[in-house]
Amino acid sequence: MNMVREEVKDKRVTDLIKKYLKSGVMVEGLLVKTEEGSPQGGPLSPLLANIYLNRFDQEMTRRGVKVIRYADDIVILAKSKRAGERLLESSKRYLEGKLKLKLNTEKSKIVSVYSTRNFKFLGFALGKGRKGVFIRVHAKSLKKAKQKLKELTSRSQGRNIRKVMENVKMFMRGWLGYFGIASIKTTMQEWDGWLRRRIRMYIWKQWRKPRTRVENLKKLGVPEWQACAVAYSRKSYWRSAKHAVVNMAITSKRLAQVGYFSLSDGYESLHLCD
Repeated sequence: MNMVREEVKDKRVTDLIKKYLKSGVMVEGLLVKTEEGSPQGGPLSPLLANIYLNRFDQEMTRRGVKVIRYADDIVILAKSKRAGERLLESSKRYLEGKLKLKLNTEKSKIVSVYSTRNFKFLGFALGKGRKGVFIRVHAKSLKKAKQKLKELTSRSQGRNIRKVMENVKMFMRGWLGYFGIASIKTTMQEWDGWLRRRIRMYIWKQWRKPRTRVENLKKLGVPEWQACAVAYSRKSYWRSAKHAVVNMAITSKRLAQVGYFSLSDGYESLHLCD
């Protein structure tokens, strides 16, 4: 709090921050008192970390060390593994000795910034190709986003398909707003194909009865004999969603007309001036 008071002169603000820090946290429905530190994941945590770790930034600058930091996520750049080991040890001494912080030993390690398996910063990773260095979305971030899309398009929720696509659109607009700086053009094209198939699967399940499927396919221009062949098939929802007849009826254009948000188009719109 002394560091906060150095930066914030309004006593009303500092008193409010102090109350917040002492207010406690909910753990499995029970209020637990906070003796020290800031509640993990709290809205003030990044701001307080920036104030507290500003001295670390200044110390690294004084030493001529290049540091990238966001709140309490820190990347220290070194030219060699040996130099990295020295910097890790000296940084640990400063953070734990001077600032009385506890370093996360599991996350604190020396790795190449191009190691897609070991290097991750704010959900991103770095790649190196013929055109030089590029930004990529880390595999864990991609996996998490795809899992969220699976949940949003789960065929067991029973919602109107327009509402499902609206929820997908809201999520992906926000996700692309953050991760859109990365090179994920091919990934978004692949996800588009996968997501459209999941939407078709959702619609196919909603139609349920074979008779209903036949009638709806006919309305969409499918000949009755073809409609019957796919409607009375014993194939799974997922396999049926890839059937040529289903794709001929529920086209990408028709999906767009009822609210499908194209991931590749959304990504491209962020790079029009590149």
